[in-house]
Amino acid sequence: MNNVANKLICLNLNANWQPVGFKTVKDAIVDLCGAESNGKPSTMALDIEYELDENGQPIFDEAKSMNPVSWEEWMMLPIRPWDLAINSPTRSIRVPTVIIATNFNKMPIKTFKGKPSKDGIWNRDQGICQYTGKKLTKDQSTIDHVIPRSKGGLDTWTNMVVCDKSLNSKKGNKMNSELGLKLKKEPVEPSPTPVSALIREAKHHTWKHFLINS
Repeated sequence: MNNVANKLICLNLNANWQPVGFKTVKDAIVDLCGAESNGKPSTMALDIEYELDENGQPIFDEAKSMNPVSWEEWMMLPIRPWDLAINSPTRSIRVPTVIIATNFNKMPIKTFKGKPSKDGIWNRDQGICQYTGKKLTKDQSTIDHVIPRSKGGLDTWTNMVVCDKSLNSKKGNKMNSELGLKLKKEPVEPSPTPVSALIREAKHHTWKHFLINS
């Protein structure tokens, strides 16, 4: 396999076609090669056909059909100009980017106990500086400790917020009151949330048909 095998571009759906996670192409193929259950594959890949524009280019927002197929069927699909491919010494195979766990119909719930990750704070605050209200890119932002760690502030949901990098640099280890800074809203620990609501970024165009915010 080439380098694409290690890319995190494969969306996992449950049997109800709801997003429940994502994984590398290599791990998705391992799942697709798994055993059958009740006479059908436990994991299937989704073959998505698109409407074409007048120049013969796919209109990725307009899916003409979506057909779950087994790995054996998938290996026989043609590789279209817009598809990614994995290569072996003997053949090339279209990269699966959406797979379905045919026997799993539950929706995992994410809880938010313990130390939050930077991505967790980013998602909670929706990339908005909690002091200025400005929408930021990840390159423009950092995570601010409301009460600086040097003054006893902890790595908790209630003490960490998204902040503009330049503002955070000015703040340093000072308290908000020393600079006249005020939070737009008090930071809180998120409520338990379905995993599907947390997968917001489409790492491949095929995901957009299944993500809540697309």
